[in-house]
Amino acid sequence: MSNTKIIARNTGWYGLENIISSVVTLFTSIAIARTLGPSKMGYIIYVAWIASVVGSLGGFGIPATTQKYMAEFLGMGDRGTARHIYLRTLLLQIGLATLATGGIIFWVLGDANAGYKVASVLVVLSIWPLMVNSISAQANVAAEEMSKNLPASVISILVFFAGVVATVVFKWGVIGVGASIFVTRLVDFLVRLFPTMKRILAWEKAYVRPAGLRERMIAFSWQSVASMVVAMIVWDRSEFFLLKHLCADIRQVAYYSVAFSMAERLLITSAVFGSATGATIFAQYGRDKSRLPDITASTFRYLALTSIPVHVISAALALPVLLLFYGNQYRGAAMVVTLAPLLCMPKAFIGPVQNLLQSAERQSYVILATVLAGIVDIGVAWYLIPVHGAVGACIGSGAAQVTAVGIMWAIGIRLYHVKLPWLQVAKITFVSILASLAAHYVAMRLAPIWAILCGGSVSLIVLFGLFYLMRVLEPEDRDRFSILTGMMPKRIAGPVDKIMSLLIRPDLADATPTNV
Repeated sequence: MSNTKIIARNTGWYGLENIISSVVTLFTSIAIARTLGPSKMGYIIYVAWIASVVGSLGGFGIPATTQKYMAEFLGMGDRGTARHIYLRTLLLQIGLATLATGGIIFWVLGDANAGYKVASVLVVLSIWPLMVNSISAQANVAAEEMSKNLPASVISILVFFAGVVATVVFKWGVIGVGASIFVTRLVDFLVRLFPTMKRILAWEKAYVRPAGLRERMIAFSWQSVASMVVAMIVWDRSEFFLLKHLCADIRQVAYYSVAFSMAERLLITSAVFGSATGATIFAQYGRDKSRLPDITASTFRYLALTSIPVHVISAALALPVLLLFYGNQYRGAAMVVTLAPLLCMPKAFIGPVQNLLQSAERQSYVILATVLAGIVDIGVAWYLIPVHGAVGACIGSGAAQVTAVGIMWAIGIRLYHVKLPWLQVAKITFVSILASLAAHYVAMRLAPIWAILCGGSVSLIVLFGLFYLMRVLEPEDRDRFSILTGMMPKRIAGPVDKIMSLLIRPDLADATPTNV
């Protein structure tokens, strides 16, 4: 199967997983926010963030190593070595998860407020299944079989939905939220582990350990952990810590969380496509390294095509969405929800270049870029948060993301001669700004529900019309999107195919497609 078809197939499966997850978590987060209010919400978010940081840190070093080296050897057709890597890294991760969970529980029991202690312990207990689960998830990604991750994700998110509904109905408060998080991650771990292990254990056992593999894996793992430590400052909302200690108003933590939760929903497309492409980049490193720059450039183009319009238009409609779903008690987050879609947009573009550098074991460049971005983040946020609260945190995060992504792409372009489609990016940006302005002027005087419906409709008309007039799409786009629409129900696939056909001008339809 060609790289294009593999990427499209994995994009479809990972996209379905993320759409289901995002829709359910959107409604559950709204229910929790409305039930607890900004003050209680602020504290439980802080504890959940601490647990998430620990889980993310422990879920990156060894799991990232699992994905990289399993994909490399599977790309070479050596399933025996890939099997050995999975089993060894799984055992290592179990030990690390046990130590991390025990240490954080000790801290929580001594530090948490009395009214939040039980909920905090439940959230911290969820670190163990979260960390161990990441090995099986990355093994499926390494095998370029992202459909195998779907059942566990869907079942666990439905369990979370049921837990949150019960919490709201029976008024279990923060304890119900903590229990829902723990049970959800435990179910996700169990449902994913057994099928993955059964499939991998069926692979051939024989393997010959290549010379230097252990040393390469240890070095890569440590680099991944170091990269993640500094990356947490830039990508994992480290501003929560500064907000908690530099701003007297605990509601600012909730405002910042709500704003970035809304904005990060917009990253679904980039996360899906970037992860699907990342799996292929790692495997392609074992097949044929020479094609990596072309795959990276093509990925950048599709990320620009999908991410820039979504983020720019969403900035114009963010306030009506906030008021409709979260209510007037969160009106204090108005400015931050408007800025967040624009300031978190750089994150959409990090995946391809980071995967490119990691596939070549050049993570030192990723670490360097992220360290510099972290310095920017802390400096800007430290200066702005005491006066501007969540808005200052948002600006600090955005400045850091621009720094990190800009440096990584500059390094990738320099080292691998990646040729990015700057003219198309300029067209997409220009069209997106006009569509966003149209949405703003339509929505500014309407009630929230009508602002969203009317403003959104006008923005889409302007967007698609200008896409057609400015020749943004190319002939091969129709073929590539047809792979995705082939995975959709016929009632949806038909209209999507027609829209794609309309957006590509007739005089371009017979152009010779390029193969990337």
